[in-house]
Amino acid sequence: MRTFAKFLLRYAGWVAVLGTISGFVGAYYSVQLYKNLRTDIEELLPTTARSVLDLDEVTRRLESIDSLAVLMFSQQPEQSKKFVVDLAQRLHQYPKTVISSVEYKIDRELRFFREHSALYLELPDLIRVRDYVRDKIEYEKELYNPLNIFSEVEIPEPKLDFLVLRQKYESKTASYSKLPDGFYARPDGTLRTLLAYMPGKSSSIDQVRKLKQAVQESIIALNPKSYAPDLEIKYTGGVQDTLEEHESLMEDLEISTVIVMLIVTAAMILFFQNFWATMALVLSLFVGAFWTFGISFFAVGYLNANSAFMGSIVIGNGINFGIIYLARFLEERRHGRNAIRANLVAITQTATATWTAALAAGLAYGSLILTGFRGFRQFGVIGLIGMVLCWISAFTLLPAYIHLLERRICLVPKARQRQLRAYFANATARFVERFPGVIVSVSLLITVASVATFSKFTPEIIETNLSKLRNKTSMTSGSGYLSKYLDEIFQRYLAPVVILPQKREEAVKIAGALKTLKAKEGKGSMIAAVQTLDDFIPKEQDRKIAVLKEIRTLLPKKLVQRLSESDRRLVNQFLTAGSLQKIDETDLPPLIISKFTERDKSVGKLVLVEPPLDDSVWQGERLIPFITKLRETSDSVAPGTPVAGTLPITSDMIQSISRDGPRATLFALCAVVLLVIVLFRKATTVLLILSALLLGATWLAGLILGLDWKINFLNFIALPITFGIGVDYGVNIFQRFRQEGGASILRVIRNTGGAVGLCSFTTITGYTSLLIAGNQGFVSFGRLAVAGELTCVVSAVFTLPALLLLLSRWRNKTKPPEITGSLAVK
Repeated sequence: MRTFAKFLLRYAGWVAVLGTISGFVGAYYSVQLYKNLRTDIEELLPTTARSVLDLDEVTRRLESIDSLAVLMFSQQPEQSKKFVVDLAQRLHQYPKTVISSVEYKIDRELRFFREHSALYLELPDLIRVRDYVRDKIEYEKELYNPLNIFSEVEIPEPKLDFLVLRQKYESKTASYSKLPDGFYARPDGTLRTLLAYMPGKSSSIDQVRKLKQAVQESIIALNPKSYAPDLEIKYTGGVQDTLEEHESLMEDLEISTVIVMLIVTAAMILFFQNFWATMALVLSLFVGAFWTFGISFFAVGYLNANSAFMGSIVIGNGINFGIIYLARFLEERRHGRNAIRANLVAITQTATATWTAALAAGLAYGSLILTGFRGFRQFGVIGLIGMVLCWISAFTLLPAYIHLLERRICLVPKARQRQLRAYFANATARFVERFPGVIVSVSLLITVASVATFSKFTPEIIETNLSKLRNKTSMTSGSGYLSKYLDEIFQRYLAPVVILPQKREEAVKIAGALKTLKAKEGKGSMIAAVQTLDDFIPKEQDRKIAVLKEIRTLLPKKLVQRLSESDRRLVNQFLTAGSLQKIDETDLPPLIISKFTERDKSVGKLVLVEPPLDDSVWQGERLIPFITKLRETSDSVAPGTPVAGTLPITSDMIQSISRDGPRATLFALCAVVLLVIVLFRKATTVLLILSALLLGATWLAGLILGLDWKINFLNFIALPITFGIGVDYGVNIFQRFRQEGGASILRVIRNTGGAVGLCSFTTITGYTSLLIAGNQGFVSFGRLAVAGELTCVVSAVFTLPALLLLLSRWRNKTKPPEITGSLAVK
């Protein structure tokens, strides 16, 4: 390492120039990488996951699977009705490449089903009605027969509960029959909605913006206030969800990066009390970060919801190597060594510890690459590259910058600056020196309490309600919050699971099997409804029409007039001309046909499965079996049939995290342990470093279980990287302890504790910046990562040194006094 250091300082100018130029190149590709940000949840799963493959297949075959819902609030229903009609007319003018279709009413469809409603009754019910009419006529004849007037024989009156019959069929169309005039609205018309469908899927942010812009431009052109002064427009639906999450993520990225850089830079200036040295450190860090994301552009090509915040994390973690180097350099300068000598010592004496820390952190990130979960893997690739390149920049560019600065500016700290810089380290050392017993006792109690929480571990620790990981503003006042109004209008699940076999007869068989399963499971079934195009075509039409003709022939007007008004309406359904005409799919309204039509114009192969409109879809123990049954049922008819939607993706994600998360965490731990053993070899040093790490990890586990923190696809990453980054502090403390021959742990804290504390502060700052994010998933990650950092740094800087100090004092007390020479002679 010494030879490398001499070479580096000899060619410091070239190193600085070439490194800085390459940093500009990296910055360009870093910008390209961040431009390609994909927030869709399926981007986190393996490309081979069934839910991802199925979604790709369904997207390829269907015109649209997502929509933008425009909500209209007004106390003047007629005016808002006129507005929604005018808006729909405007939106219909846009090309299909922008707006696939528009829906705002189903009056035509409801009218069609009313005209043919008798054909949609089951044949046994129609026969019951016919028999009732026939028996009722016979009853009337017998009752009013003059020969039976004085007969004492009581004639039983035929009965048919029209209420039960009406309720049986109205329950199937309840959510539609409440729509006023067939418009998507509240019964009183004070809330209306229009659905603008987007071609393809909402993962294309450009397509999402085109659709939203088209709708907004049309609304502005119409001027809602000109229709009704209180007409208010809001947006929700899948397209709005994507837009809000993406914009929130970009805003959070900008804010967190700025906050991290400002706080970290200010902290280093205060700590080192040297502006130019700090600027050199920041510049080398930026170059390392730009290298990282520039190479990542070619390695991964885009960022997903997990890797989006790697900027602040790489900065917060990657700066640690430069801090340790610079702290040692300034320490050597304070001791009177010249700039070249101080640089050589700083490089050679800190390289092993920082390289170990970089490798440990890199391996912890790298452990995520071994998983199939793309959300983990991409995070791991960028993290591994970042740790290696930030270490390289810290031990090439930073020494070169410092060497060039020393030619013009003396970087030797003043005495007063030294006092300010040493405040944290001296305070820590004094605290450990005065209260080692208290520190060890409290640490022991915390450890016991943490271990006691292990019994609370259950599979329910995995968060299955993904709505809790969304943008907070969206869930309190945005699209997530406003989605309740869609539930109010439609009273059914608007994002059903889509099953799309290759043949229509397969769709019919799958739907039949699912309906049988629903009936078998009863009220507790996760299958609320199953629909195919064939469900809209009445069965046994010839026989039904024959029965209806009999009813019309038998049914006298006198009998109809005696019925209640509601029953009379029901009976009149049998008298419509439409009920006597056989219908097929070509007679169905266009909206119904379009729902089951694919891009290639084939019709009828789509099966829609609606879950209940309640929280059961967010319960992993119910969701996973539900999706498994749908897949098994579909595969039993046509193996490999796509079963697509948000719920299959969520189910696969829960299973992927449960499978890959522990594997990545175990690998990270094993990799770090092996790395420490190989690089340090000495049993005492290895034991101290690993004890500090495992103690911190135990406390972190206790916090998670004790506070009932949920693990999700975002914060799970904090567990393996805690091993890689948390070992950093133990490595730097106990490597210096070994270099000084184990003389005094307090002196090590005074010399190294400040730099270690600053490393911890910068890393925690990177994670803490996530706590102000709007995305609650990132908040959960930041909270867990900060907790891991704090537990590891406390165990390395306080607990283990306090234990070593107690052991040292105990050995000194039990050690027999030395016999002096004069006493020996006597």
